[in-house]
Amino acid sequence: MLDTLKGMKSLIFSAFLLSNRQKRKLRIVYLEDFNWVSSANYLGITPASLGAGMELAESQIRSDYQKAASEIRRVLDEYLSEHSEHVPYSYELREHNRLEYIEELLVDDPEMLLLVSNYSSVSSTAGGAVHYPNILDKVACPVLVVPDDQTFDSFGNLLYATALHREDIDAIGSLVELFGDAVAPKLTVFHHHPDDDFEHQMKWLGFQAMVTEAVPQVTPQFHLAKGKDLDAELEDFVRGGDFDLLAALKERKGFFADLFGSSHTHELIRHFNKPVLVYHEKQNE
Repeated sequence: MLDTLKGMKSLIFSAFLLSNRQKRKLRIVYLEDFNWVSSANYLGITPASLGAGMELAESQIRSDYQKAASEIRRVLDEYLSEHSEHVPYSYELREHNRLEYIEELLVDDPEMLLLVSNYSSVSSTAGGAVHYPNILDKVACPVLVVPDDQTFDSFGNLLYATALHREDIDAIGSLVELFGDAVAPKLTVFHHHPDDDFEHQMKWLGFQAMVTEAVPQVTPQFHLAKGKDLDAELEDFVRGGDFDLLAALKERKGFFADLFGSSHTHELIRHFNKPVLVYHEKQNE
């Protein structure tokens, strides 16, 4: 999904390379909701206070949208001239509420993986004049957020951060299946608990056994961090490893609910400088 010209080439190239590896169909959509952009009600401010900054932001968004078709075609031509094999693909421009559009796509393809750039994950225009609903909060499908202006096609060393949620097992299985197309990936499972009492030790050991049983095609490694600051512990561990991707379940409550909020994910990717895959806790649980 695109909603800005920034980083378009790297995102489309990454989407093709990933889709080719997994033999997935690729849909490229430049999606803009001009009703949202134009409405002061969604901004929580009165029209009189919009000022030149808001007008400039809306003007830039409309200008980018008008250029988007030709830019997508140019990037596609460049990619196809360099790569002889590619999966079936389509592209389109849509004026639509992006959350409603994604929900409509999920009806037809519940296994959809949404790929967005880090520009889009922050859910605002440059300067913060327009704020959209948080994609990472609202959509039901996994969301792969890639760093700005970088192309990725290799995901051989995976890091999954867990708070020992029951849905983590399915998410880890999905992760390994998603990126285990040719060669079994390396998998490390990270967990943080500063008070490693006996009850928690048993829970952690049981979780490890469940993960190992769920993904027999890999030999997972496990890391328990015991420092006081989970955020710092995770960042230090990520910096010390040669990981290609960080994945986690975004819980509705708890630490990961905040860690994978849109603005925090944006900063996390800036530090990590690698893609982040966000799964979502099921709403009916």
